[in-house]
Amino acid sequence: MKDSAQHHQQPSNGKDSADKVAVAGCNGTTTTIDCDGAPADFETAIAATGYGKFNFLLLLVALPCCMCTVFETTTISYVLPSAECDLHLSLVDKGTLNAVTYGGMISSAFLWGFLSDMYGRKRLLVYGFFLDGAFNVMCAVSQNVVAIMIFKFMGGFVICGPFAVLMAYLSEFHSLQHRSRVMILVGIFYSIANVLLPSLAWVIIPQHWGFTLFGGKFEIHTWQIFLAVCCIPSLLSGTSVMFLPESPKFLMAQGRNGEAMAVFKRLYALNTGRSPHQYPIKELVNETLGGGGGTTGGEGTKVNATSAGESKTNASGFQAGLQQILVMFRQPHLRNSLQAYGIQFGILFGLNTFRLWMPQLFTIIDEYESDPDSMQDGTLCDMLAYKVNKSNALLASSLSSSSSSSDVFRTPVLNGGGRVGAGSFLDDPNVLDMSKIILCEATIEGNMYLNSLIIGSVGVCAYLVTTVLINSIGNRNILVYGLLTSGTTGLLLYWSRSSLAILALSSIYITTASIGSTALVGSVVAMFPTSMRTMVVSLTMMFGRTGSIIGNLLFPYLMSLGCWPPFVMIGSIQIVVALVSLTIPRTLKKPLQ
Repeated sequence: MKDSAQHHQQPSNGKDSADKVAVAGCNGTTTTIDCDGAPADFETAIAATGYGKFNFLLLLVALPCCMCTVFETTTISYVLPSAECDLHLSLVDKGTLNAVTYGGMISSAFLWGFLSDMYGRKRLLVYGFFLDGAFNVMCAVSQNVVAIMIFKFMGGFVICGPFAVLMAYLSEFHSLQHRSRVMILVGIFYSIANVLLPSLAWVIIPQHWGFTLFGGKFEIHTWQIFLAVCCIPSLLSGTSVMFLPESPKFLMAQGRNGEAMAVFKRLYALNTGRSPHQYPIKELVNETLGGGGGTTGGEGTKVNATSAGESKTNASGFQAGLQQILVMFRQPHLRNSLQAYGIQFGILFGLNTFRLWMPQLFTIIDEYESDPDSMQDGTLCDMLAYKVNKSNALLASSLSSSSSSSDVFRTPVLNGGGRVGAGSFLDDPNVLDMSKIILCEATIEGNMYLNSLIIGSVGVCAYLVTTVLINSIGNRNILVYGLLTSGTTGLLLYWSRSSLAILALSSIYITTASIGSTALVGSVVAMFPTSMRTMVVSLTMMFGRTGSIIGNLLFPYLMSLGCWPPFVMIGSIQIVVALVSLTIPRTLKKPLQ
């Protein structure tokens, strides 16, 4: 310790000055670490690395990683308004395309959680992102709805793992002081992705860049070019993560303390600018012995600890996985996990249903307000009824019409003008006039993308404020109050009468629900031990995605029943889960287990 003596603090209790070391991070804070010879646990070891260059680099890599998840689940919602004529989509088709990615995520949630907790974070992140990029390229060149559904399902299957693994991976590289704030920063990255995605759609989709190959048998439209461009974050993420280290918390949990010590020293050197040999921690607790008894991690035990940990993993990985599952069914983990699953189901049931239908809703508003036969001061209910009736009429007439063009439909219009009401459009003989034929024209109005940009920007600002407040308020309070606000605005959408009011309420609903979901994941990370953490996060998101599927499939049917049901659905579910959130444990500044 002589070469770092200048950094020592004099203890007031008379202990040797070598017993404590002050570690300074790049953010100006100083952390005092005990170095009395006792083996250090993970929280002590990660705090001793400081906060600086490595953490900033890690967050920079996390940005495209977060973009991958948003792009995978959301690109289709921006494609639907422009692709509905090319693919001949009904409202139910659109709901199914929105939901199919979540079906893939659900089917792989358990698998990814098991593999990550058994075999490491880094490897699965790399494989997951590269596979996601490959499936999205295949989706971009698909020529029919069935192929798109298959590749979106497979994309959802592989992206589920990197999402859950990323949250655990980031938390395990940050000390208790910064962990909650990092989870909110991840939310900011998702909001940035939600701004970037409609920006890309606005730049690409309205263009006339389409072309055909093989005598017109292979067509590429601008919305397919948009899907191809959205593969870039996946490929960039997989490449970037290859250069990052494995999680030291995972290595310690596997008994590979020699490797964990090497990672801690590397982080210390990058963050403080000092030599790795000056890292104040010399021994780590052996977590495979219950966290207290044995000590490994010194220079002389590095190889032996590594080989022993790898042998143990290879020999009993499946058995350990089964034991891990059984632990989830014991208290207090059973109660906490069931609460997390139910809350996330409700949050994403409302949030992802509304979020994925939002571009379509703004398209409906544009269509309604530009139609001279509609009443310009109609409520959102009038606008939805207009679209439902128009879609039903197009579908019915396309089935009965023998038109020579696949893009031309014999479309019923109002006799004598007037607006489309909320009644049964097809059943009223006085309403239908089958004498007019119109083209099926894709909607690529800029207002749809601009409104999405505004909502994404509101999300970024809200997450920035939350980042400042998270350590003083706590995840649970943010979760409860955010969901109550979201539920209230969801119900208020029913009475909206202008596009501006709809935009404002939509921004609040999506932003507060999204922050609530991020706060819940932050709580889950702190509530469960390392051996369970990724699996519980995966299962939490699996239940949330189940809600997303159910909501997206229900939404078009509820629209056909009337205006009130869909808004009752997205508003009341958030209020219910807000009340349930009052029962989860507080995790403010709780150390990782």
